[in-house]
Amino acid sequence: MMRTLLIALVMSASVAHAKVCKDSDQGLIPESAGKVIYSLGDENCLGDSCYRQVVKEFDRCLDSQKLLEFACQQGEIIEKEILCAPDQACRQGACVKK
Repeated sequence: MMRTLLIALVMSASVAHAKVCKDSDQGLIPESAGKVIYSLGDENCLGDSCYRQVVKEFDRCLDSQKLLEFACQQGEIIEKEILCAPDQACRQGACVKK
């Protein structure tokens, strides 16, 4: 009886978390400025108010030719430096025609 109670207390004390990763431009697309929202929430709770530890990252230019692109991969946020094509420049988080 005591062992069962102890196991039940340990299980109820642990909180299950759900990861949510959303990318507005749907991947590593340098021609489109996007935003990635990554959050960690409580699986036992319903609704948007259950999510906390929210991270928002916007695709952004590191210089006139280099883009820092964010995306979701297997439910996790990733970042990648992308060099714009020679006929493009990095402006407002995207590689666009010069």
